[in-house]
Amino acid sequence: MEGCDGGGSLISPVTEHFSNLSVGGDEESSAEEQRTEKDPRKIARKYQADLCKIALEENIIVYLETGGGKTHIAVLLMHEMRHLIKKPLKEICVFLAPTVPLVQQQAKVIQDDTDFKVGAYCGGSKRLKSHQDWEKEMEEYEVFVMTPQILLRNLCHCFIRMDSIALLIFDECHYAQLDSNHPYAEIMKVFYKLDRTKLPRIFGMTASPKLGKGSSIRTLESLLHAKVHYVEDRKELEKFVASPKFKIYYYSRAVNSSSCPLEIYLRKLKDIKHQCLSTLSRKTIDHGSLKNMKKMLQRLHDNLIFCLENLGLLGAFQACKILMRGDRSERNELIGAEENGGDDSLCNRYILQAASVFDGICTKDGVEADLSHNEALGEPLFSRKLLLLIDVLSTFRLQPNMKCIVFVNRIVIARALSYLIQTIKILSSWKSDFLVGVHSELRSMSRKTMHSILEKFRSGELNLLVATKVGEEGLDIQTCCLVIRFDLPETVSSFIQSRGRARMPQSEYAFLVDRGNPKEMYLVEKFEKDEEKMNDEIASERSHVEIVDFNETIYKVASTGATVSSGYSVLLLHHYCSKLPHDEYFHPKPEFFNFDDEQGTFCRLILPSNAAIHEITSSPQSSSEAAKKDACLKACKELHKLGALSEFLLPGQDDANEELVQDFSDSDSCDDETSRQELHEMLVPAALKEPWTDAEAPVCLHFYFINFSPKPVDRIYVKFGLFVKAPLPVEAERMELKLCLPRGRLVMTELVPSGVVKFDRDEILQAQNFQEMFLKVILDRSELIHDFASLGKNGFGDSSTSTFYLLLPVFLHESEKTLSVDWMLIKRCLSSPIFTTQEEAQVGVFPHLSSHLELANGPHNINDVINSLVYVPCKDRFFFISDVVAEENGYSLLKGSTNHIEHYIKVFGIHLLYPDQPLLKAKQLFCLDNLLRKRGNSELREKEEHFIELPPEICQLKIIGFSKDIGSSLSLLPSIMHRLESLLVAIELKDRLSASFPEGAKVTAHRVLEALTTEKCNEQFSLERLEVLGDAFLKFAVGRHLFLLHDTLDEGQLTRKRSKLVNNSNLFKLATKGKLQAYIRDQPFDPSQFFALGRPCSVLCSRETETAIHCSQGDSEKNVVDTEVRCNKSHQWLHKKTVADVVEALVGAFIVDSGFKAATAFLQWIGIQVDFQASLVSNICSASAIFLPLTARVDIAALETLLGYRFHHKGLLLQAFIHPSFSAHLGGCYQRLEFLGDAVLDYLITSYLFSVYPELKPGQLTDLRSLSVNNNSFANIAVHHSFHNFILCDSSSLCTSMDKYADFIGAVASQNVSREGPSCPKALGDLVESSIGAILLDAGFDLNCVWKIMLAFVDPVMSFSKLQLNPVRELQELSQFYGWDLKFVSQKKGGTFLVEAKVKGEDVCATTSSSNISRKAARRKAAGKLFGILKAQGYRTKTKPLEEVLKSSRKMEAKLIGYDEAAIDVTAPDAIPLHNLNLHEDSRSLCDAKVHPISEEPKKISPSSIRSTRHPHHSQDLQSNSTIGDSSDLDTETGSSCNKSARSLLYEICAENCWKPSFECCNETGPGHLKEFTFKVSLNIEEASEEIEVFGGPRLRKKDAAEEAAEGALWYLKNSGHLHN
Repeated sequence: MEGCDGGGSLISPVTEHFSNLSVGGDEESSAEEQRTEKDPRKIARKYQADLCKIALEENIIVYLETGGGKTHIAVLLMHEMRHLIKKPLKEICVFLAPTVPLVQQQAKVIQDDTDFKVGAYCGGSKRLKSHQDWEKEMEEYEVFVMTPQILLRNLCHCFIRMDSIALLIFDECHYAQLDSNHPYAEIMKVFYKLDRTKLPRIFGMTASPKLGKGSSIRTLESLLHAKVHYVEDRKELEKFVASPKFKIYYYSRAVNSSSCPLEIYLRKLKDIKHQCLSTLSRKTIDHGSLKNMKKMLQRLHDNLIFCLENLGLLGAFQACKILMRGDRSERNELIGAEENGGDDSLCNRYILQAASVFDGICTKDGVEADLSHNEALGEPLFSRKLLLLIDVLSTFRLQPNMKCIVFVNRIVIARALSYLIQTIKILSSWKSDFLVGVHSELRSMSRKTMHSILEKFRSGELNLLVATKVGEEGLDIQTCCLVIRFDLPETVSSFIQSRGRARMPQSEYAFLVDRGNPKEMYLVEKFEKDEEKMNDEIASERSHVEIVDFNETIYKVASTGATVSSGYSVLLLHHYCSKLPHDEYFHPKPEFFNFDDEQGTFCRLILPSNAAIHEITSSPQSSSEAAKKDACLKACKELHKLGALSEFLLPGQDDANEELVQDFSDSDSCDDETSRQELHEMLVPAALKEPWTDAEAPVCLHFYFINFSPKPVDRIYVKFGLFVKAPLPVEAERMELKLCLPRGRLVMTELVPSGVVKFDRDEILQAQNFQEMFLKVILDRSELIHDFASLGKNGFGDSSTSTFYLLLPVFLHESEKTLSVDWMLIKRCLSSPIFTTQEEAQVGVFPHLSSHLELANGPHNINDVINSLVYVPCKDRFFFISDVVAEENGYSLLKGSTNHIEHYIKVFGIHLLYPDQPLLKAKQLFCLDNLLRKRGNSELREKEEHFIELPPEICQLKIIGFSKDIGSSLSLLPSIMHRLESLLVAIELKDRLSASFPEGAKVTAHRVLEALTTEKCNEQFSLERLEVLGDAFLKFAVGRHLFLLHDTLDEGQLTRKRSKLVNNSNLFKLATKGKLQAYIRDQPFDPSQFFALGRPCSVLCSRETETAIHCSQGDSEKNVVDTEVRCNKSHQWLHKKTVADVVEALVGAFIVDSGFKAATAFLQWIGIQVDFQASLVSNICSASAIFLPLTARVDIAALETLLGYRFHHKGLLLQAFIHPSFSAHLGGCYQRLEFLGDAVLDYLITSYLFSVYPELKPGQLTDLRSLSVNNNSFANIAVHHSFHNFILCDSSSLCTSMDKYADFIGAVASQNVSREGPSCPKALGDLVESSIGAILLDAGFDLNCVWKIMLAFVDPVMSFSKLQLNPVRELQELSQFYGWDLKFVSQKKGGTFLVEAKVKGEDVCATTSSSNISRKAARRKAAGKLFGILKAQGYRTKTKPLEEVLKSSRKMEAKLIGYDEAAIDVTAPDAIPLHNLNLHEDSRSLCDAKVHPISEEPKKISPSSIRSTRHPHHSQDLQSNSTIGDSSDLDTETGSSCNKSARSLLYEICAENCWKPSFECCNETGPGHLKEFTFKVSLNIEEASEEIEVFGGPRLRKKDAAEEAAEGALWYLKNSGHLHN
């Protein structure tokens, strides 16, 4: 049917027109309940209600004329069965309509007349492709209006099951014919099984129960399991349904004679076709293209002949112009041809020449004939048939409110006729347009356009439609009163359906009939008789429906119930082929060849070379159609067994139901990454968690001295030590760390194990108090503002404390050279007034003495004030006091002429009471900083400490002995501990992994830490470089595993399987299963959230409270680094992609530090299988011997020289150069090797860049990799090595494209110019990848061998002399930098995409465009052009160009990183040297035909008389006494189990070459019991303008005689040069 194909989508026009369509949202539910229920019974006619009652009791078919209200009966039935289908019930109603317009129309009717939630589905869909998608639809909608193709597909693949359907309605159910392939029939025969406990009610609707020849009412009833019912009371029906008057208008065609204008132009068109065919050179055009060109040309010729005969010269001329305007795809739709993707230059030439022939008579001085005068309306511009139509239309033109539909059978006729009617002045009152089916490539008839035309017709803006069959059925056009059949209907159903469009009273149904055509005269009579006979049959039919359970041949998957019938298998096989990897030069599709023998008819199915199987032969069948179905069903069964079809019988690309992709879709681009965050708990290292208790005495703690080495030495750092209960791991006990301070200053720190220290109870308490004290100073200083601050108040065993360690000052015993805790300093600090009670503080206050200073909180000894911490309330700041400035006091000048006294009065309103006191030298207390973060490469230089002078009386003494040097050390400690904590976490992960697989023991903890640290942490290192390497290895290892394990899967399926294993979704799933997320460091160190013993986290998190605590961060669309809440469980938000990146980085870490074996072991541990058996490699290498018969076609020695490698298995080398279009070998091409080679090249080149540029940033490394590992780079390598000269392909256009590109590359290299050249054929880059893949296999996966070859290959690429990053990305970055608005607008014109790139800003507005068969390529080209224009105008970003970065980067020696595997021995012990093999190339090179061998022994035949007739006709008898020759000359190596006859072989060759053979018994001799028969074969070889007749010898059986003639024809075709290599 027009516009109907098998996917499923919720069609937008329906939802747009249904303003009240419920989508099941909660917001509308209350309004839904309050709305008055719609009741279709209120407007039902009596007969409608009666038929509905019958339908409630049994399955029925309602037979009613158009306009009788069949749809309303269906609506009534839905309403009465609403108790079964209203939500929340699970069952649904399915309403099937055969065309897209009907789906839309019926969905709207149901929505308007009922309260059901209606979904409408037709055409293809990318959205509804999984079981989950359809389950959601079934949860939301109650009535599904869809094309039958969609329901059939859904039933076959178990998207919808028959037992979930309560009511199944068939609109236009007459298509359900027993012997048809219509989806209606398939649905009922395969899925409506009587042995099921639950079946839907069936309701059929039709205006004509009989479709055409061979159909019957009884078979319709049997198939639908329903009885036909009609309205017996015709009088009641006639109240509502008007019957148009049937009238026939006769015309006579012109008498055919050589001088007749029509015959003259028919001959001219035929001559043009022959001229075009004669230009075909089969030496330069591949066989597939040749066949397609012939078919397309013939189709064009037939359509123009049809237009010429039915419309006249003007109509044919208009058809030429229509065909010239459209591109190839639109032209194919117009003439009903298949899309072949080939060269259409021959068809263009034919149309242009045909148009020029018509142009001479149809135009004058370039102006078309003037049709405003009646004199112009005559022959030969107009055919007599068209003149009759004009006469009929002119008769009706003045009647008021006239609306007319003219039915034609071809789209091109509809368009040409509509145009002519618009241009004829006498018909100016008719406002016409054409109505054809919705076609994917016919831009003139989209769904939107069809709706618009119908609305204009209903409103009266248009009053005439020229329509194809799409206008016959069901379209609700109430006001039409004239229907004209310009082309006669083909069936009685079409006769009745088109008549039903005339709905108004006194309407007319008119036929234009050729009086001189007996067939047309007979058809008209037959239609009326058939309708009358059908009505009589229905009226007399009273018996019950014969119950038949159809035993269709099916294949059913036991695990899922997915089912494919022999009928649906043909569609499924085509769908499978369409999903195979393809490009503009190769369009995979199955090919069918039929042949007969004694057992019956066989079908040989040939699948594309990249399919999982190549050939299937059917079992013998009664017809060619049955044999084709049988072969397809067998193929589907085999494809499922091999894994090429899923458990739901879907090609891999369509099966979205595998567990790996359930959670969420993979998105390496991660456009919505922030919304995909999850809350995870961070691990706290065990070494820092072990507590001590109050009961322990003494407490033994391991002591690690923290050695500070500042560069430059511009500060004094008090010595500190770390004290922990458990010893640190070996890899952490001497941790070294570089801390980056402002202005390029550094402090190198190192842990030094210093033994075990014992603490008594008092000492441990003092140590804990000291730590709490300094944490308050550096982090919670506001608590020290008050006069008194408590220590140890919360207890140190609090559950909120996650770590147990002490950081204490230590000093060196010079004599003993040992370190000890500086208890004197600790006690002095803890003795400060702020930590003592008020009474204790008063005891220590002395009257004013010379050794004391008067401070804001009383007099204090000068020695206590120096090296103390004070608080200045007026400034609200804390200061370290380093000294007393004896020579300065309050009278000293502060700034200019102002002294301290005046300054404090003026600024703070403070009057100094003791201005004579010396001032204090003070340094402000620092704000704690993250010293781990990356800083710019500032020059290393000293920074002087900044001091100010303060009057003592404004200072409050807080902590005695707390000097600035202690502060300097404390400013470093949180960053040190943060790093130590991260390192300990990495060590724990390393130990865990090493315990699981010993191969991982070599990896260092620091490498693991690098792999766990994201770029977001902003530290000196991150996982990104390791991730790049790990990603490449993961792709290679998984790809290798899948390649060897699934030897029947094509490249596309392998790619999809690999993607499901390595995508972010699966890596995240596996990582969380292994609890790797707990080890990840994804937040920069925030000193304010540094928690340790003495400063527990105040945010207590539990399962009940974690959502409330952390929800705001998870929902935020912005970066939440600055606001993320840290809780006592150390929860952090992690993007799912981050977790996946860590997995890849860990793979990279194992590769760098250990090798492939460790990385492989890690992947096995996490749940990704990458191991394989060596025998699989040997088997694949040995299996490549099937390609050896092609040796003669390829100069293997020269190719091996170019590659720099000698193959053990030459078949692998041959396979690497077989393009999928190559049909001269049965099965196999380079695509699987390309898959393998792409993976290994990706890793090798990544390894090269990783090792050569160790200092390159991760983003730059990624850019370089994308520049190196892409098809264009590889294509240049292929051209450099002349690989394109060795490719085996059957696409001349591909060869031409490769040659053009190679010439362009050569010209650019020699002239050193840069200009836009031809597009790069993907096949060029594929050859490099497939070659590397072949070498990798032949070398037994010896990567050292492939590494050397790769280095030789990529040397020109790795020079990076002309770096061209992705122009789309460059343009995006430039636009973002300048704040421009960037847009890409694309549109498809036929098979070509036109992409326009636009930037618009305050000072710039520029646009460029580019076209290509690939949208992506067109987008890149357009972006490249625009970026070049903007760059020439001086626009740049501040980012340093990659070329400059590389020039200044340090380069190292290239290394193959991590390879530690042993090569596999794949040399077969029984290998035969190539020169000893007796190889025979596939013999189809004789004829370019895809055929089975003639397996009989070579036959001697009697002399055949071969008469060759060339134009102009003359006879020539050829006698031959020789044999036909060895039948092996026409053999092919197929391994078929069926014997092929010469007759079948001849038919297949003729089908391939678009020749037309015919067999005829031309002579019978002898008596009856000894009668002999002689057959002749006639062939019309149009491209050679040759007709031949070949006569066989007399034989006793007709079959043998026909075989004799066929053998003679084969001999002639071969020896006359018609069959070429």
